[in-house]
Amino acid sequence: MSNQTQLTPDFTIGHLPYHQFQVSAATLGQVVADKFEQEPDLPGVIITHESQVLGMISRVKFREQMSLPDRVELYGQHPIRSLLDFLRIPPLLMEENWKIDDAVQESLNRQKDLIYEPIVVVMKNQSLRILDVKTLVIAQSKILGQAHKLIHKYRVERQKYHALIKQEQAKVEECNELLKSQQRQTEKSHNTPSPQEVVLVRQAEEIAQMNQRFVKIAKLISSEGRQAFQATFQGANSICNNTDKILGVGKAIANDLETVNRTSRTIREAIEQVRHLAVQVAVVTNQMGNQPTGLSQVSLEIGRLASKTFELGTQMEQIASRFKLRVHQLTEAARAGANVARSVTIKIDRAEMAMLELEELIAEKDFNSLTAITEPLAVRKSVIAHSLVKEIEHAEVAASELEDIVKQQDSSQYLIQKIQQALKSKKP
Repeated sequence: MSNQTQLTPDFTIGHLPYHQFQVSAATLGQVVADKFEQEPDLPGVIITHESQVLGMISRVKFREQMSLPDRVELYGQHPIRSLLDFLRIPPLLMEENWKIDDAVQESLNRQKDLIYEPIVVVMKNQSLRILDVKTLVIAQSKILGQAHKLIHKYRVERQKYHALIKQEQAKVEECNELLKSQQRQTEKSHNTPSPQEVVLVRQAEEIAQMNQRFVKIAKLISSEGRQAFQATFQGANSICNNTDKILGVGKAIANDLETVNRTSRTIREAIEQVRHLAVQVAVVTNQMGNQPTGLSQVSLEIGRLASKTFELGTQMEQIASRFKLRVHQLTEAARAGANVARSVTIKIDRAEMAMLELEELIAEKDFNSLTAITEPLAVRKSVIAHSLVKEIEHAEVAASELEDIVKQQDSSQYLIQKIQQALKSKKP
């Protein structure tokens, strides 16, 4: 019989105490009886034939049969198989991995007269063991007792934990009350703004005002910028048109200058003739004395030359008048260009003032994007101003050249007047 260890719910019938008593079918009944007498705790005997289980006879059933008259002699001197065939009790075979509770339920499900019959346990090595139902029930009872103890322990622990839970719930309720009180205080404090909130509100109002001011300045910059650029484009177109006029007048002046040059050459030729005639008059006067005929002819020629010179002087005066008119036209065109340039400069100055105001606002708020805003406009303004300065310089150069031409024409007119006065003084 094996030693019983401490049982747990996971134990099987293979862990329970067992008995080993196995005989062949040819064994005499007296041998089995002697074995039962020697081991009072032996619950039964397993009968096999060629390693096959034929059946099992319990001690109780064996004694019942042997206690009858003449049965000792009948079964004691004969093989035990004869008694097995007479009883015809099917054995209950179970493998060793059956749980104890399942084995009890299976045993109790047998017939009433077979409930306490021992169980044949088949081990893994195919060896056979005898398990007493009493041992099985005791084992189940111990397991149930241990389970009851565990349940009682768990109940005690549950009550303990339940008490702890109640304590924690009380603490939670206390914390909830404290939290509600703090929430009420927080709501009251929210109704009265703190100094930090007041500062934040003021800063928000300042930011809103700054945004409005920034929008106004942006609109002003946009409007002034559009006007300045439009005036710049108009001024550029006007300067281009005036430049075309100046070029046309310059071509006309070039033609008139050619005429002046031809007239000047003619005057030089006339002066040479006058000089030649004067020499001839002097020679004739010296040679012929006081003969009036040659002098009259010379005087007549000199008069003709003077008339011709006078006509030429008149033409020069007309040319000079035309020069003066065209110089006046060029001057007016230059003035118009200068006025346009001044207007564009004023527009650019306004845009620059608006940009300066924007710069001051951005500098007050310490923005970093000032350079990105002002540089493109400054570049545009410098390009436009440089172009206008060049156009004005071209107009001034053209006006100075025309003034030089007029001065030259005045000197030619002065020369013609001197010639006329000299010729008039030579008339008889």
